[in-house]
Amino acid sequence: MNKTKEEFITLCRTAVNDQTSPSHGELYDFLVNCFVRADTHLDGKVHLEQLDSLIEEAAALPRHYGYAPSNEQMFANEAQRKHARAEMFKQMDGYKDGYITLDGWIKFSMSHIAGKVETNLPKDYMLATPDKVSKQEFIDFVKKAVDKSTPEYKQLYFFLMKVFMKGDINQDGQIDFSEFDRVIEDAAAAPRRFGLAPKTEEMYSSYVERTNSRKKEFAKMDLNSNGTISFDEWLSYALNHIYSKVAQI
Repeated sequence: MNKTKEEFITLCRTAVNDQTSPSHGELYDFLVNCFVRADTHLDGKVHLEQLDSLIEEAAALPRHYGYAPSNEQMFANEAQRKHARAEMFKQMDGYKDGYITLDGWIKFSMSHIAGKVETNLPKDYMLATPDKVSKQEFIDFVKKAVDKSTPEYKQLYFFLMKVFMKGDINQDGQIDFSEFDRVIEDAAAAPRRFGLAPKTEEMYSSYVERTNSRKKEFAKMDLNSNGTISFDEWLSYALNHIYSKVAQI
């Protein structure tokens, strides 16, 4: 996977939190490919002597961004490394067959990655629940995110990108009106978790009122009036909306 640091963080978070997402599929494909390359006997099995190459390939990207230690940092000598790999092998060999199957590798890896997302990656302010991020922390994050030179802005940008991608059901790089409501609801979920935005049922007395309001909002974003919203139109509108709300806090 050839990714920037921010793309890597977003991929891992999304893959762990949403098994129906393209990110989960991409991570799954990556892990399968690592397994296949380690399966030098082409028998669908990875034996202990092949495990090291499997682990090293899978660990290369998180190590590149400083989210996984090097072998030199983890092990004092080669004997310690081999012992650790043998213990890891036992965890993956759930059937005690003396080899690792693909499902054993996937199960171990996904669980391992989920634990690292929870402990090693920066806080996910846009998707975190109030027990992980306080209301004040969220407010402080959003205030910093208005500055495009900050890491907070990058996290906000990738959040808005993922919201757009999730809403783009037919995957044509644009949002039509039938996809629009989902995009708005997903984006609004973050501030709503902290009581900073009203719920949909509090805003509209009927489905008709909600639809008419969404149509007006859609028209404001559709700057070229072509009946669809591009990512840049969505990003510009969403950021301006966020900036106006931050100014009121």
